[in-house]
Amino acid sequence: MTKLRRAMASAWCALVFACVSPLSADEGIFAPPPLPGQTDPPPQLPVDKHQLVKFGRPNPTGVLPPPLETLQKSFDEPVLLPPTKSDFGDQNRPWKDEPLPPLDEELWQHGGSYIYTAEGDRLGWPDDDAHAQDSLLRLPEDYVDPEPLTLFAQFEGEEPIKNSIFHWFGPGAYDWEPRFVGYGAYQASAIAYKQGNTRSDGLGHQLLLELDLRLTGTERFHVQFRPLGEGNTGGSYYRFSDPAGYIDNSTGVPQRFWFEGELHSIFSGFLDPFAVRDVHMVAGKFPFQLHNQLLMNDEILGLAVNKNTIFLGNTSNINVQGIYAASDVDNVADANSAMYGTNISIDYKRVFYEASYLYVNTPDAPGRDQHFAAISRTQFHGKFNYAGRALFKFGDEAGTGSGELFVLETNYTHHMPAHPLGIEFGVAYCNLFYSSAGWNSAAGGNFNRLRSAFDVNPLVAISSGTQLGETYGASLGMQFFRHHEDESIAPEIAFQSPNGDLVYGLGLRYQRKTGKRTFLEVLGLWNISDNEALRRDGVFVSETILF
Repeated sequence: MTKLRRAMASAWCALVFACVSPLSADEGIFAPPPLPGQTDPPPQLPVDKHQLVKFGRPNPTGVLPPPLETLQKSFDEPVLLPPTKSDFGDQNRPWKDEPLPPLDEELWQHGGSYIYTAEGDRLGWPDDDAHAQDSLLRLPEDYVDPEPLTLFAQFEGEEPIKNSIFHWFGPGAYDWEPRFVGYGAYQASAIAYKQGNTRSDGLGHQLLLELDLRLTGTERFHVQFRPLGEGNTGGSYYRFSDPAGYIDNSTGVPQRFWFEGELHSIFSGFLDPFAVRDVHMVAGKFPFQLHNQLLMNDEILGLAVNKNTIFLGNTSNINVQGIYAASDVDNVADANSAMYGTNISIDYKRVFYEASYLYVNTPDAPGRDQHFAAISRTQFHGKFNYAGRALFKFGDEAGTGSGELFVLETNYTHHMPAHPLGIEFGVAYCNLFYSSAGWNSAAGGNFNRLRSAFDVNPLVAISSGTQLGETYGASLGMQFFRHHEDESIAPEIAFQSPNGDLVYGLGLRYQRKTGKRTFLEVLGLWNISDNEALRRDGVFVSETILF
């Protein structure tokens, strides 16, 4: 019975194979592999008798595709294929018969090489005159951008990961990726200035040296030197006006030095690597500014701790800062005051809020301790932005007493499609302010330089003259940007009334990029007033080299 079943199964398989073999002829091109020791002739391609193909040369193997006919006899005598004709006609392709431009012209017009220019307005762009290429400024093929002094890692870009023997505290802590960068600036300046009957004419220079040692992406040591200008002097200079002579403000003591870092990174060996802390700190002598420099603009010796990414309700972010300055707080009562305070900033529905409280302790001036509270609100309405600020001072019983400062700052950005005189866009601004008789900032004036006489924005002062008593004022101006922001012109008119004396001022700030690492700045000021002591006029010119 078993033999009968096997015979019937074999017959059925043979019948099925005989029926489907014509349908699967295309898949049976190659014969099954030969058994060991067996040699079979090479397989032959099956050819339909009704579709015979005649090749140019016989194919000895029968499995290789036919050779292609030569389309080119030589490099000098190309043989082109006859043009093909579309089944849809050429009425929808009018560009078909247009000749292609030469390769060099195509690369020049569309290759993009002309955009790599050192500076200027459309310098190096294609010119209509074919013979004007020699006058176009283009960077050479081997041009390398200037970079500051760099050690341990390149200034920009990414390098292969390096195994460092240094790392932060704890097992499995983050490794250091040290990179040292040294850079700075040198400025040469000239000033011609008169206030009342006093002239200040001279030639000066200033040097800044910045040393930045990065340990990781969030931790670094920073040191700044001002070898020619100690403190806030702005440099050393030769004064032509009486008393004439060279004023030497040189020093070898660093003016700024601090360490900054993120606590989660520093103590990564003891914390969850996936936890979000965002607690940052900075310690040393560092610059600190609050409320657009109106409440504070100083270099302090102390500590600041910051907690970011706090989310409450519909706020997009809350940032809390704690500030402690042991000394070097530049307050009007005592230039070596101590300070304690906090600052909170909130992003809420595309509105930015900032609130601060500061306490200034003046041990060398009894009765002059001061408390400051400030709040600011900034909102953007497309191209129009405004900020309202209210700053309050309490205490100072032995001094000028309490005081307030109220400020409204606005600006509007206007783009100019026609680019008149090369101007691409301008930022118009209008600022209003009022301060009571007892107002003074918590810490400021630490960035006043020789050129500070030409700060015509009355939010600081209409000039370098000391502001005392009740005052109010306004400034209106517009900053124009030309040549891809390589040039800036900012004319301004200002009005101020300190203690009832009317002062009107005209100011102009001009900045121009003169090279890849140099720029020119010209500041001018002219004030008129019935009070002769408030009449000021002058000009300041400087050339700065970055390295």
